[in-house]
Amino acid sequence: MLTSRGMWFLIVVSLVLTVGAFLIPYYSVVPALVSLTLLIWFVIEWTLFHVRSNAAVSRLNVTRHVLQGGREVPMVWAGLAFEVRVAIENPSLVDIPFAVLEDRAAVATERTAGTAKRFATIPAGSTIEIVYTLKAPSPGLLRFEGVGVRVADLHGFFYRRVFIRDAVEFLVLPPLVDDEGKQRATKRFNTLPPPGIHRLRRAGSGSELLDLRDYRPGDPPKMIAWKASARRDRLITKEFENDVPVRAMLFLDTSEGVRLGPPGNTLLTRMAGVAAAVAQASAGNRDLVGLTTFDESGSKATSPARTKIHMINVLRKLAEVSALQPGVTGVPMEQLTRRAYPLAQDLYPDLMAKRVNSMPLSRLWIPLLDRKWGFLALLVIAVNLLLVYYSRDWRLDSFDSAGYRTRRLVPGWPFFPKLLMFGLFSLWALFWPSTLTLIFWFFHGWRGWFGDRKTELTRRKQLASLFTLQDGTGSGAIERYVADDEVFASRIARFLQLHLLRCPVPLYDDHGRYRFRCLGKAPVLADAIIRAVSRARDNELYVILADLAELGEELGPVIKACRVARARHHHILVIVPWPADVPSPDDPEGATTASSATDDDSLGLKPWGPKPTKTPLAKDKKARDAAEAKRNSLVKFVRDRLTKQYHESFKTLRRELGKSGATVMRVNDGDPVQLVLDRLDRLRGLRSRR
Repeated sequence: MLTSRGMWFLIVVSLVLTVGAFLIPYYSVVPALVSLTLLIWFVIEWTLFHVRSNAAVSRLNVTRHVLQGGREVPMVWAGLAFEVRVAIENPSLVDIPFAVLEDRAAVATERTAGTAKRFATIPAGSTIEIVYTLKAPSPGLLRFEGVGVRVADLHGFFYRRVFIRDAVEFLVLPPLVDDEGKQRATKRFNTLPPPGIHRLRRAGSGSELLDLRDYRPGDPPKMIAWKASARRDRLITKEFENDVPVRAMLFLDTSEGVRLGPPGNTLLTRMAGVAAAVAQASAGNRDLVGLTTFDESGSKATSPARTKIHMINVLRKLAEVSALQPGVTGVPMEQLTRRAYPLAQDLYPDLMAKRVNSMPLSRLWIPLLDRKWGFLALLVIAVNLLLVYYSRDWRLDSFDSAGYRTRRLVPGWPFFPKLLMFGLFSLWALFWPSTLTLIFWFFHGWRGWFGDRKTELTRRKQLASLFTLQDGTGSGAIERYVADDEVFASRIARFLQLHLLRCPVPLYDDHGRYRFRCLGKAPVLADAIIRAVSRARDNELYVILADLAELGEELGPVIKACRVARARHHHILVIVPWPADVPSPDDPEGATTASSATDDDSLGLKPWGPKPTKTPLAKDKKARDAAEAKRNSLVKFVRDRLTKQYHESFKTLRRELGKSGATVMRVNDGDPVQLVLDRLDRLRGLRSRR
């Protein structure tokens, strides 16, 4: 492909060659010979560049290694830096004189050292490395698409851009939690169990003394109580209380409502971080931890265990759900296309090039008959032709009448031009309705070759061709993607989710209703709790990390499930995610109400009294300031109303679940991890016999 420098060089050389060959060939042939020599040299350079690029660039190989802690890893930890090494190998026999290599780094990462871009010369059979360091601040999924390569000649006349696709995905596990301060207390809680529950004391290998008994052959010598044996004159053995582990079940909400937000800062990411901290701290206490993820469509459960492999699987599951993205319901089609088209051009430049993927002009033509009134054009043309056929206008009856009429035209003209003029006027007089209709028809369809519609339709067709090639469907799928908005939106949403690219989603519909209120997750959560209760052995702790404040009156199934769990002496702790832009209800300064926004200024009321005289410029500025103040007041009023509504929903949730015996807290209220560990310690001392 020609650069701007190459284009100007070709124009200047062609101009000099034209001038030297046709205007001044008799004075000097030097300009023509020099320009012809430069043109031949230009063609030779283009041929060499074309051969080299086809022979070398298409054979480049990419190898990627991700290292953390000095060794290659299949997954990385959040909050810790890791090194990315990309090796580009040129196995061909042709050198690449100049190349710009740029690795497409994963989104939602921070670059701490190095650079992902390098200018280099790639000799034949050599390897070039790109080394840089990244850090993922939150759990989720990292996707490295590949390496973009731009090659050019040393003169800057030609260039070629390719993308070596080497898609690799790495899970980002939740960060490791410092166990210091997260372990249970060595002293057992000195509390009496509730009525109907007693401590289940079993002999084992714990740390607290259970009883003394007579020595039996086979008992280890270190278990002998020597002082008690000396007093009783026989061997006495110590028995310790068995340290029975406690099971904790984590219920994590993964509905679309908690997936909203920027990458790495969603409600789901925060809840996954809390769940990971609880799981790691419980595993440090040798307690069993299980995980259940649920949304409005169903739930997936992982049985409780305490092995290292199980803990890695739990963290892997949390990383996978942290990477979930919301749907694109309500997003305009133009916005989806504008979001996906640049990404497709960067990742698939060979498939999005105009020479292989373009829009024919016939597809851009706007058909008139698609309109409801398009049939009127055919009606006008048909009626006009019928009237001409049946009327037999006198101007076409005979050549004599035509000649007679032409005598009165311009006297100096010959007879034939007069006759031709008369014929044209006669035809226009007969067919002017049909002619105007055809002209209107042409201009109506011709408008599709220009404007925003042409750009939007061309991009949509190119994306449809790309999707058809990826899916392996026939050419008929292209027409379906272009014509069917729903199918195209579904496919483009899968394309964006595959490449981990988020699209701004409207939160409210045209009627002001919240789009992501998932009422169907309440019965799913209730079924998951009942299923966990049916499989429980001893008293367990159920930690529910879910956005239940949005359910409102739909909490009935969850309340019934909590009552069933409490009837079986299980403990329930509900941790509600709290949006960062919503103040705490316990903060008197941040808990604003809607009444604070209903003062005179917010409603746009004006004080009584004479108005001061203002100049036109001052009046315009005053009007703009008043409009801006009114707009800000309206925004503040709506924000305060939503805040108050959210606070009331949270208080209702806490009150209703509190009646069933569950404890409700916010994720940013104190240390939820320590609260969970305290509950586990309490359950450890209140084991009940079944």
